[in-house]
Amino acid sequence: MGRYQNVILSKRELTELQADFPTVWQEYIERLSEYMASTGKQYRSHAATIRRWIADDRRKAAPPARDRDYSVKDGDTI
Repeated sequence: MGRYQNVILSKRELTELQADFPTVWQEYIERLSEYMASTGKQYRSHAATIRRWIADDRRKAAPPARDRDYSVKDGDTI
């Protein structure tokens, strides 16, 4: 799969990626294909690599958690 025909996924892995990431699965297959072709890098599991890249990108794009408590008790100084 991919432009360079170097991404190997089983039918099950592809189906799961399509179901779990319906809007971006193809983009990540292309990204992995290009990266492997340009660097010569190999991966043990292409499906796991794609899932990890998606999770990493989503984590980076998420706004930072802001669960801070700014309440002030009587007698506290600000």
